[in-house]
Amino acid sequence: MRKSWLKKAASVGTALALTMGLCACGGGNKTENAGLAKENVYKFEAFTMPEIKGDDYNVYTSHYKDGMIYLVLEVYHWSENNNDKDIQLLTMKEDGSEAQLTPLEIPQWKGVGADAGNAAAPGEEGEPAGEPEESGEPEGDAAEPETEGEDTAEPDTEGEDSAESETEGEDTAEPDTEGEDSAESETEGEDTATSDTEDSIAVEPDIYRPEQEIYENIYFGNYVFGPDGMLYALRNYNYQNNAAEEYVSIQKNYITCWNLDGSLAWETELEGLTSEEEWLYVTALTVTGDGTVNILLNGDSAYKMSVDGQGNVSERKPMSEEAAKIFANGGSVMTKADGTFLVTYYDEQDWAKQYITTYDPATDTLGQPSQLPTSMTWDGYNTMSAGISSDLIYSNSKGVFTYKVGDTESKEKMNFINSDLNISDFNSLIELSDTSFLGIFRENYGEDVQAGIFTYVDPKDIPDKAVLVLAGNWIGSDLKQRVVEYNRSNEEYRITVKEYDSYNTYEDYEAGLTQLNNDITTGNMPDILITSGLPVENYVSKGLLADVGKLIEKDEELSQVEFVQNVLDAYSVDGKLYYVIPNFRVSTVIGKTSIVGDRTSWTMADMKELMSTLPEGTNMLGEMTRDSFMYTMMDFCGADFMDVSTGKCEFDSQNFLDMMEFAKELPEELSEDYFGEDYWRNYESQYRENRTILRNLYIGRLSDVNSTINGSFGEDVSYIGFPTESGMGSYVQAQDSYAISARSANIDGAWDFLRFYLTDEYQKELTWGLPIQMKYFMEDAQEATQRPYYLDENGNKEEYDDYFYIGGEEIKLDPMSQEQVDELVNFIFSINKCYYGNSDITTIINEEMPSFFSGQKSAQEVAKIIQSRAQLFVNENR
Repeated sequence: MRKSWLKKAASVGTALALTMGLCACGGGNKTENAGLAKENVYKFEAFTMPEIKGDDYNVYTSHYKDGMIYLVLEVYHWSENNNDKDIQLLTMKEDGSEAQLTPLEIPQWKGVGADAGNAAAPGEEGEPAGEPEESGEPEGDAAEPETEGEDTAEPDTEGEDSAESETEGEDTAEPDTEGEDSAESETEGEDTATSDTEDSIAVEPDIYRPEQEIYENIYFGNYVFGPDGMLYALRNYNYQNNAAEEYVSIQKNYITCWNLDGSLAWETELEGLTSEEEWLYVTALTVTGDGTVNILLNGDSAYKMSVDGQGNVSERKPMSEEAAKIFANGGSVMTKADGTFLVTYYDEQDWAKQYITTYDPATDTLGQPSQLPTSMTWDGYNTMSAGISSDLIYSNSKGVFTYKVGDTESKEKMNFINSDLNISDFNSLIELSDTSFLGIFRENYGEDVQAGIFTYVDPKDIPDKAVLVLAGNWIGSDLKQRVVEYNRSNEEYRITVKEYDSYNTYEDYEAGLTQLNNDITTGNMPDILITSGLPVENYVSKGLLADVGKLIEKDEELSQVEFVQNVLDAYSVDGKLYYVIPNFRVSTVIGKTSIVGDRTSWTMADMKELMSTLPEGTNMLGEMTRDSFMYTMMDFCGADFMDVSTGKCEFDSQNFLDMMEFAKELPEELSEDYFGEDYWRNYESQYRENRTILRNLYIGRLSDVNSTINGSFGEDVSYIGFPTESGMGSYVQAQDSYAISARSANIDGAWDFLRFYLTDEYQKELTWGLPIQMKYFMEDAQEATQRPYYLDENGNKEEYDDYFYIGGEEIKLDPMSQEQVDELVNFIFSINKCYYGNSDITTIINEEMPSFFSGQKSAQEVAKIIQSRAQLFVNENR
């Protein structure tokens, strides 16, 4: 449950701090990387919180003022068999002490078709805010989009994640914000999209009576704490009656104001908010020091209006043309302490560029715009708010950053890995000082929410350990979690990470890979390397990688383990293994045995001979274009034409020429009527009805093959592979793979970290990919002969049947037979080739092939050019 952090004591934070490497450590050689692990380290101390009585909750906005922290929570009560929610105000001192939870007083809810509330506005003690209006047409509404009679919630409040909440009869359409996390909840008939804030709150159960076709709800949004010490929100009321003689739709909007003890101060209706002619929504609210609420509207046009401290509502006033354009292209809108806004927006001529400026609603003026750093817009952010030490504070998957308007780059404030936390997203982020901030967050995309104070740790207070650098173009959350757990428990070594995708730009998507490759080849290689996307064969030929095979042999435990040896052999060079391979998958090409024969390899000549015997119009390879064929061919056969380690380069061979000629016969692109009018039936039945002969097959779990063999084909198949002269047109591919630098000062430390992926502890828990340990591979194979199942709430197996569908017809799939599984296993054990990937060579082929396809040059001429360029590449990288 997300509320679990409420029961955690501050001792949890202390325990975390002790495992961060802030305590004494045992031995370990000091390395030149030691300083990297001490950069931007923060200690986390969890709050001791009061219990929230509910099934779950969300934090909607947060505020810090005069040493006090304020949080607005929406609390759900699902276990009571309804959708009841209430709103709570959580207050505490900045150290987390004296925490109190107070329910917000909600304006009286009068019921079906009645006004949403009657709390008195200033000067209107006891008077209702207004009565509903009925009409034959939906009212225009600031919360009403293009769908008739629906309501719209608002986007962005300070420092909040984007969340979408959908309830039948509502429709919220807000501008999108790049890089922000979004949680979606859908209920039939509703469409809600917010940019920055989870701000749709139903404080009474939604009423929907399908038999009467009546729907009614109330929800709050756009919370904002004012400098006057009050809490404000926009309240929306929506009533629809489809059963009336004339359709009735009522939407009303109010500004609600609370004291910070949770009591209702006043509420007033925004009568001038709506327009029947325009679709509008509320972009943001802000409050000035005198209690004036400024409201920004956007949609078909851009307006501003206000409510003063006495509850008087101004008329809508159009924004300036310049401001309207900014908000139309807006990303995030953040409230500053002085009642003005920080606004990020996109360049409508180049959406890769994003800018930031200020907006003063009182004067309708914009500040000087500044372009945000490319690294910031590329990496994205899941929380952003106005800061103290800088203009902005935000987080992404790597850490917490600050940014000053006008700077060319952001500044890293907290590094998650160095701080022994794998934070996937912040729900709220409030900067308290230069060296501390409040954070409410989730770790590794889990459901549990944690909250507390983060405090900067001086590097001199962090004892030294032997530090190793783990690097890759991109590092997934599971690997980061493994690094964090390793660092928390290991007293001798510490891992720090470097993610090279930070170098990527919209102009160069592969800048990170290029930089990583340059660092490796110029002597700045990391201790542990994620090999995905890299030309590892180049590093092998240069002697840059350690022999993992020897490390396994010397390992007391793993030297006794039986692995799927042909996979390790396929990845070995001259008998040496340079990869740690936790799991793998298999790629092949299959066809009905009755058509292609009982074989596991063939050549282009064999395939052409078979094609000559097939009815006209038969597709050999389904949905294959010229370009996709060449890509597929290089994946399966690239090693047949070049080998950097030996210097082989044979792109002028007859085998490659045959590939070129076959590709030319394929369509340049697939037409819309590729499968005809009855697209899905023709697509699903193409293999059973022999209209397509071959299919690429990717095997991640052996049981997944069942739907292809017994479903798509409906009879025995042959794992024939891609046609090639080498005799092996199938390959194994490491799902994840790692290498160790031969020049690392701590090879033993790198092995200590990576060996985990080969142990029982990891292998038995694999949920995707084929285990590299033979024992668990065979368990997976045996599971393919059993009915699928799931575990119920008590951990018991519940079996069920699997089905395949063709043209709406349901076909029951029995599990694979033992004979089918044995055939598949023996085929996998026969594969002696690994995936070949070299983006540089693929680029050369892609650049030269069009002149052959267009008829400008012959196959021999183009092959000669490719051979020349590829040979130069091979020579340069040996």
